[in-house]
Amino acid sequence: KLKKEEGKTRHDYGREQFVERVWEWKQQYGSTITMQLRRLGCSLDWSREVFTMDEPRAESVTEAFVRFHEMGMLYRGVRLTNWCVTL
Repeated sequence: KLKKEEGKTRHDYGREQFVERVWEWKQQYGSTITMQLRRLGCSLDWSREVFTMDEPRAESVTEAFVRFHEMGMLYRGVRLTNWCVTL
């Protein structure tokens, strides 16, 4: 979307600006995803809903991805991070 609408990539923004854009996206679309899950009948404790880029979780998520990468369980492709199919 960035490339299409603005002619930029995430690398053009730098980390701080890109994370800010991610939060904007989350504000705009996060509730849509939650509502879709609710309509599908997902039975979750919605009071505990969090975002993986929330400050307390972001470090743990990064650490987990680094560990998985070091173990060969995921790799970086051209467009996204791909999980190992042996999981």
